[in-house]
Amino acid sequence: MSHANYQLWVRRSGYLTLLTALVIVALKLTAAIMTNAASALASFMDALLDVLVSTLNFIALRYALKPADQEHRFGHGKAEAIMALFQAAFLTGAAVLLLYQGVSRYFSPEPVGALNSGILLTFICTGLTLMLVLVQRWIIKKTSSLAVKADSAHYSGDVLLNLSVIAALWLVNNSVLWADAVMTALIALYLLWTAWQLALESLRHLLDEELTDSERTQIVDVLHQLPEVYGVDQLKTRQAGIKVFVQLRLLLSDQLSLLHAHDIVDQAEHKVAALFRDADVIIHADPVSVVPVPEYPKTQTKTGSQP
Repeated sequence: MSHANYQLWVRRSGYLTLLTALVIVALKLTAAIMTNAASALASFMDALLDVLVSTLNFIALRYALKPADQEHRFGHGKAEAIMALFQAAFLTGAAVLLLYQGVSRYFSPEPVGALNSGILLTFICTGLTLMLVLVQRWIIKKTSSLAVKADSAHYSGDVLLNLSVIAALWLVNNSVLWADAVMTALIALYLLWTAWQLALESLRHLLDEELTDSERTQIVDVLHQLPEVYGVDQLKTRQAGIKVFVQLRLLLSDQLSLLHAHDIVDQAEHKVAALFRDADVIIHADPVSVVPVPEYPKTQTKTGSQP
């Protein structure tokens, strides 16, 4: 996918997410006021947090999609990971407050009402959320955007969260009064787990964690397909937003001319870049005699031998 198409679909996702989130917030606020149920209030707080996060996400995406400039030669892709880390912090704060609310309601119950109306409104929110998640997953397949993944993780959980609220309101309506407080606490614990997973993913990008073993293996395999290559050494990879960065040393015959080695490196860079949607590949050629034991030797040749 081209950079322009990536921008287009990520921005469309931002607009759709924000619009849907605003409608859901209005519906959940109505349900919370009508029922006075702690689980409905927890669901409203989660939706309100989603609006805040989606707004910040939209702002961060506009910055992250800016091309590289003189001050940011590697681009602005890490803005997505920074915003995802903020989302994790917001989720953690909301989860702690909701956990307190659930425990408080368990020991000090408060009267609730209009439960049938609350159930109906939550059903509508569930349908809207499910629609949004399906669209987001389709966009993720096209873009692999970390910000859209973060949003989708929230709203995927919201589908189950809404169903849990419906179950809690139904149980309270059938005289199982403790269900409201227990469900609120469970929602809080779920939000804590989501925040933890999101924080780990964000830190993976911010701390320049290596690509997966399978992706690194793909890089090595595609380079070993070149007949002139004796091995790959010092392979380093990282990712910032959609952009993948790869750098390595390519071991070639001592007898090759500089011009021939240059052509092989160009070919190798294009092959590696083709493995990813958007990649910045830097390959340095070295004579094989300089690195007799490379990190990834070519198995079908004797390391260090000359053609």
